[in-house]
Amino acid sequence: MTAPRALYRAVTLVGAAHPGALAVEGDRIAWVGADADADAWADGATEVHHLPGVLLTPGFVDAHVHLGMTGQALRGLDLSGARSRVEVLERFAAHVATSTETVVHGQGWDDTDWSDGTLTGADLDRVAGERATYLARVDGHSAVVSAAMVAQVSGLRDADGWGGDGRVERHAHHLVRRHLATTTGPAHREAMIGAALRSAAAAGIVSVHENAAPDISPLDDVTLVRGLREAEVLPEVVTYWGARGAYDEARAYGVAGLAGDLNLDGSLGSRTAALHAPYDDNPSSSGHLYLDADEVAEHVVGCTRAGLQAGFHVIGDRASTVFVEGLRSARDVLGTDTIRAARHRVEHLEMPSGAELELMAQLGVTASVQPSFDAAWGGRTGMYAARVGRARAQRMNPFAAMQAIGVPLALGSDAPVTAFAPWGAIEAAMHPRNGGTGLTLAQALHAHTAGGWHAARVDDAGVLEAGAAAHLAFWEVPEDADAIEAAVGGHARCVRTVVGGRAAFDTTSTDA
Repeated sequence: MTAPRALYRAVTLVGAAHPGALAVEGDRIAWVGADADADAWADGATEVHHLPGVLLTPGFVDAHVHLGMTGQALRGLDLSGARSRVEVLERFAAHVATSTETVVHGQGWDDTDWSDGTLTGADLDRVAGERATYLARVDGHSAVVSAAMVAQVSGLRDADGWGGDGRVERHAHHLVRRHLATTTGPAHREAMIGAALRSAAAAGIVSVHENAAPDISPLDDVTLVRGLREAEVLPEVVTYWGARGAYDEARAYGVAGLAGDLNLDGSLGSRTAALHAPYDDNPSSSGHLYLDADEVAEHVVGCTRAGLQAGFHVIGDRASTVFVEGLRSARDVLGTDTIRAARHRVEHLEMPSGAELELMAQLGVTASVQPSFDAAWGGRTGMYAARVGRARAQRMNPFAAMQAIGVPLALGSDAPVTAFAPWGAIEAAMHPRNGGTGLTLAQALHAHTAGGWHAARVDDAGVLEAGAAAHLAFWEVPEDADAIEAAVGGHARCVRTVVGGRAAFDTTSTDA
């Protein structure tokens, strides 16, 4: 049987002076060229889309997401952008008044610039009374919980990371999240995951990398993802499980690797990222390290031998040093070529040294990074500068140095920490807030498309070439504007997302 053919005409292609066209047959791109040469492809086409002035790009890959948490944030209490403790409590009270949730969830508060103090459990108790409540900080590495929640979680008051005032981080936070996973059934989690995937498709995203871990979500979410994708056209999902030694689980569930949020440390916002020198705004602490170099090496060697990708969550400079020490030891056991062929990865990597990047480049380790972090918290007066001082903050997130040294890059959002906004990530990668050199447009676009596929060990996607997988995004831009300038400037609206030749999101019309 002949595969169905879709023809897209009069589109704007990056770098092309004249209108372009693209033909899709089945799940592959069959032809790309000038619109003036497209008539021959119209014969036999089952769909013809005339989209004058619409920008066509490869579909974006978001290389770091948390689907269940993102769906919960989209459909529940979103506290992002709240400018004070009082504003959070006002939003919280309005939500509690109408919510029927057994446990009240909230996500996204950021107390960096608040002038009225931070949240406490007593605040939640005054609003919610005896209802169990969990409000996660924007970075997802700490939260505030109500007294009713504390009463439900066995051993919480004795756990490392219990603050005594309702604040939980580290092991205490893990206990709470494990408990939360027991309070929501599969139907609820499936609804949250589905909401997140549909939101991603509406943002021009054709694939996401789900960074699951025992303290974040149940492993059964992998099964829910597959069921959703069988029922409707949604972005592809590459699943990772952040657990050491879980080889049997990896085989049973078919995950791509024991990677993602396997944490070496925490976050700067929660002051749990591991630093060589103390935090500027808390000199008594240098953060927390959860694994040592020997454990890193053991995991990398084990995953390599099992044919799985290894990966770690790494943010602070001390965590980066330990990660690279472990990589070096693994290389000494298996050799450079074997490690390089495995395409291991590291998430975030905000404070690496040049020497550490050089070893990563030699070993082919992909850096899965989030430029929107820098947009949100970088700069001379941002959260990074407050936490680690301007000198250290200025050296953070060196995307151009990573690119120059040869570290493969993949861009992502860490949703729900930041939103699905691929053009915003590209703009942030091109224009870092420290004033240093950014990526070029071509480099950033590659990192958010083909780079994401490379990070998942897929080599036939992320480009507009005949034979490549048909993962596409179409963008409406203002008339007479430069299409790319408009997109990078935040003035592009996704109108169609195609995953494997089929529409996962569509607001356009078909002419044939």
